[in-house]
Amino acid sequence: MAAEATTSSADGAGSDTRLFLHARFEVPQPAVELRDADARGDGRGCSDANGSTGSSAPSTITTEQRFDASNCKPAVVGLPDGAEPAKPEPGDYSYSGMHDHGPLPAPKEGGQFAQMIGLVSAAKKASDEYLTQIIEKEKEAKATGAKEGEGGQQKKQKR
Repeated sequence: MAAEATTSSADGAGSDTRLFLHARFEVPQPAVELRDADARGDGRGCSDANGSTGSSAPSTITTEQRFDASNCKPAVVGLPDGAEPAKPEPGDYSYSGMHDHGPLPAPKEGGQFAQMIGLVSAAKKASDEYLTQIIEKEKEAKATGAKEGEGGQQKKQKR
C-alpha cells in the first residue's frame, strides 16, 4: 500500500489549507480468478508481453481511495464530552485525561492535526475492511479448490 498525505492552499499563501490522504493498493490477483476468467474467455485473465492469456503471468488489482474533509471528520483528540479522566488499564495507550499524579489539562481540539488524525483513522479502517475482504475471498477460493480436489481419484505414488 502506498499512502500520500498532502497539504495545499487555494491562493498559495496557506490561508485555505486542505488536507487529504491518498491510499493505493496493488494486490496480486488470485490464480483461481485468473483460471476462471481464462475459462470464460471474457478477456479478464492476465496477459503476457505477447498478448496471450494464461494464469502464469502476474496480474494485480489496483484500488485507490482518497480521504479528505468531505468524507472524514476531524478526530477528537481528548476525552469525549462528559467523560471523566480515569487512570488507564496497563497496556492501554489511548488518551485517558489522567497521569500518575492527577488529571492532565485538556488537549487542543480541532485544527490540522485533528484533521490528519481523522484521515489516518479513516484510511486505516478502510484498509482493514478491504484487506479482510481479500483474505476472506482467498480462504473461500482455497476451500472450494480443496473440495473440488477431494472428489477426484487419488494418484498412486511411483516408487
